[in-house]
Amino acid sequence: MIIRRKKRKGLWISYYCFLVYNIFINVNPSFAQDVPLRISEPVDSVIADLKSYIPKRMNEADVPGLAIALIRNNQIIWTEGFGVVNRLTGKPASSKTVFEVASISKVITAYTALRLVDEGILLIDKTVHTYLKKPWLPASDFADKITLRHLLSHSSGLRDDLFFRNKSIIFEPGTDFLYSGFGAEYIREIIEQLSGKSIEEEAREKVFKPLNMTGSSFVNDTNVMNSMANGHMRYSLIFLFFLVPFVIVLVNVGIITLILNKLIKRNWGVSWQLKIAAGFTAFMLSELVLYILIGKPFPNLIWMTVLCALVFLVFMFLTYIFIRRMILFIKPLSQKKGIKVVITTLWMIICLIIFLKITGSITGPVPKNHSDEASAIGSLRSTAPDLANFLIELSNPKYLSKTIGSQIDSTQIKINQDFSWGLGIGIQHSSNGDAIWQNANTFAFRGIMVIYPHEGYGVVVLTNSDTGLPVAYDVVGRALGGKAKWKFF
Repeated sequence: MIIRRKKRKGLWISYYCFLVYNIFINVNPSFAQDVPLRISEPVDSVIADLKSYIPKRMNEADVPGLAIALIRNNQIIWTEGFGVVNRLTGKPASSKTVFEVASISKVITAYTALRLVDEGILLIDKTVHTYLKKPWLPASDFADKITLRHLLSHSSGLRDDLFFRNKSIIFEPGTDFLYSGFGAEYIREIIEQLSGKSIEEEAREKVFKPLNMTGSSFVNDTNVMNSMANGHMRYSLIFLFFLVPFVIVLVNVGIITLILNKLIKRNWGVSWQLKIAAGFTAFMLSELVLYILIGKPFPNLIWMTVLCALVFLVFMFLTYIFIRRMILFIKPLSQKKGIKVVITTLWMIICLIIFLKITGSITGPVPKNHSDEASAIGSLRSTAPDLANFLIELSNPKYLSKTIGSQIDSTQIKINQDFSWGLGIGIQHSSNGDAIWQNANTFAFRGIMVIYPHEGYGVVVLTNSDTGLPVAYDVVGRALGGKAKWKFF
């Protein structure tokens, strides 16, 4: 989830579909419950309750698949899968099902950097630009002040404007909080330049193998991809990803076409062949724009936008033919050009709304994302038990020195009375004690991992649906008890 303390100017296209859920979370009073932690309850009782509750909650929110891993005393005591990995095939989900886990990639990257700190390769409070042979940020006074601690605690001042690739810094490092995907990418760049290895190779050596995270990878590891679930989305969202750039490009192409036609033919009339050519050009250019913006990390969505666009264009073409034929049958209308244009335009707008309604009512699988581009922002795939092992390590580090390990869940930058950020992970403060947590939100997957480090009490919940965030929040609240303030973050 993109988090900002102050007004943000940029939006990454991959977070369109999160807005509805944020609104829902903020207005639903049931999320405000403050109950004791369930740590004293018998394990069997908690598990039985969750086995009964989870399928019902999934059904309410139309979530196809879910996996959970429950932690007590820094031990995984229960893992299980619910529902299916793909609605079309009906293959059941299991505890070993792999999900895209989005921003949890940032926490894995942060921990990898901390391993390098322990090895003396990195210093946590040294300005990081001095480690780089090739500069990653434009030179500035603020850029030269950024340390690894600032990057890990999202206090570097770097924006999160991933859509426009904006690397500007908007406040002095260490003075404020601004959740930043670019900060995570900067850490990845530092790791790769220092080690000479990719983030996948470093994470495999320093995180995945030591913690027995066999189902985790930043890239297309064959074993991981074979066990991966399909994400599920409302197809209207995929269609809108295409429609917005298409309309913008079509308007510009249309204006250029009219001007050229006027200059060449000395009139504003455009032939139907030229209209089709303009529409085809707009279609190709809009898909090119989408590929440039999200094609590398999300090639599966590009193919889905192409499919949705073709269905939409065929649908609109057929409806256009239908209304034109109907007008011909009504002679008074067919003889008045202005009325024909108005009726045709209104009809096409109505058909567009109908198409949006139809696609909005359909939630289905999308192809697996086979991107080879490793990203600290969000390309990690993992399982609930793997992330539970990782949470246990964060809670009680075995591969970090006490000096570094003790700072993971200690406040590095205060956000408000309920939240702060540690070394790479968020901290929730409440009467139940401090919990460290991170959301996992990407186009067609939602999840969260939470643990109370001092109690060694936590849970991981992963879903394969764009409607899965409220479900993940509710299941975590049900599993742990306490007050889940991260719902309001």
